[in-house]
Order: sequence, then C-alpha cells, then structure tokens
Amino acid sequence: MLTCSHAERLVPLLYDGELDGPLRREVAAHVSGCVACTGVLAALERGRELLWQEIEEQVAQMDFSGFWEGVAGKLEEPPLPWAVRVRLWWEKWWPDWSLSAPGWAVAVALLLIIAALFLPRPYLPTETSSKDPEQLALVANDQAQIESLSSAATLSLWNEPASNATVIWVGEDNEGGMP
Repeated sequence: MLTCSHAERLVPLLYDGELDGPLRREVAAHVSGCVACTGVLAALERGRELLWQEIEEQVAQMDFSGFWEGVAGKLEEPPLPWAVRVRLWWEKWWPDWSLSAPGWAVAVALLLIIAALFLPRPYLPTETSSKDPEQLALVANDQAQIESLSSAATLSLWNEPASNATVIWVGEDNEGGMP
C-alpha cells in the first residue's frame, strides 16, 4: 500500500508512462482514491495544456514565409575557397596560439636540435694508419684508389650503367672466378 508522500513522487512517472505494470497499477489505484494525488495529476495535465497553448501561440506569431527560400539559398551557395577558409581560421585561432619572442626562440632551438640529431650527416672519411698494402683508400669524392697490388692479387671491376654503380674487388687469386 502506497502512502501519499511516496505516490506523489511516482505520479509524474505515471503521467509520462514511465512505470511498469504492477507499480503502474498500484499508483493508478492510489491516485483514483486520493484527492491530493489526483490534484497532482490534474496539475501536470494542466501544465502540459498551458505549455502546448503557449507553443502554438508563439508559432502562430512567427513568419516562416522566407524560411525555405533561405534554406535553399544556403544550399545553393558555393563553398568558400580554401584561401578564405585558411584566412578565417587564422583570424579566429591565431591570437590563442601566438607566442612571444622567447617562445619562438625556444621552438626554433628545439627544431634545430631535432634536425641535428636526426638528419643524415655526410660521410667524412677518417685517416687510418693500417699497414695492409692491399687496402683500398676512399676519397671524399667517391673515387677509389688502389695503393698497391701484389702479383698474387686479383683485381675485378664491375660497372652497372643503370644505377651508375662501380664495384672493384681486390683479393687473393681465386682461379679466375668471381669473388
């Protein structure tokens, strides 16, 4: 058995159709026998009627004569060019992103550090003091120089014009085969 204080909280849910079967029947039975709860339900119905009446009056006062022409006009307008969009974006958001001079200095310094760490560096040959007479010495301009050869050494040269690559093999005699 419901009390009025509990039923008054459930009456708006009954009015909106939010209650399930058994609870809905119990609240409806209580409202039909209780004058206070019947008044709450009547006030909800009257509030809904007043709301619909106000909405209908406001809609009646509005002028919708140019509404669809305005919608059609907006649909037919060509989209803004990218240059205009970028300029509008720049004007709207740039003040929020603007940096002061120290901020720009830090950003540039970080960019230079990252570039120095990750960009490839040119090859600079190091001086080697090897006593091997058959060693190839590379020069900075991608030329190869053979310092000396023994009579037992084999020299093979291969040139591929498609990739402009030249390979030089210097090694011990291998009976005329490719190394």
